[in-house]
Amino acid sequence: MRRRPLLSPDVRSVVVPLGLGTIGTGALLFFIGSLRYTVLEAALVVLLAAVVISLAPLVLTRSGRYAERAYWASTPRQESVPPAALDYRLVRLRRDLRDAVERDDRTDEIYPLLRDLTSERLLALHGINIESDPEGAKAAMDPHLWRYLTHPPTDDRRRSRGALHTALEGIEKI
Repeated sequence: MRRRPLLSPDVRSVVVPLGLGTIGTGALLFFIGSLRYTVLEAALVVLLAAVVISLAPLVLTRSGRYAERAYWASTPRQESVPPAALDYRLVRLRRDLRDAVERDDRTDEIYPLLRDLTSERLLALHGINIESDPEGAKAAMDPHLWRYLTHPPTDDRRRSRGALHTALEGIEKI
């Protein structure tokens, strides 16, 4: 019956230098007076530290196979896109939407934006200009969206969440 070695050669090549390095560092610290213990106490502390430090890689390699590798470098695509929180257009849109549905003292900044977005979509997808061909635009879009676009807000009242949601859904359907 052949006995299996306690440490494989590749693990031994890491454990032994770490243990010897820790013992050497402990001896140096004791020699220069940083370890203020008796010789026996200092030797025990240094040996305990050598065992812990030298066996840490062994424990990590055995339990590390269950760990997931972390990638700290981002891909070029991630680096080229700024975070949404820093995009001033989205910050402004969130603020304008919040003001439109929650405040009575602000003008409606959402209506012109939705009208422009609808006009761009109609022109890009159907070749219809909403200004020069209103009948073609009316036929190409949802009736609720057409009603929203043909009746612009004239006051500072809060806008209905449902009306805005319906208008946005209509734009998505174009």
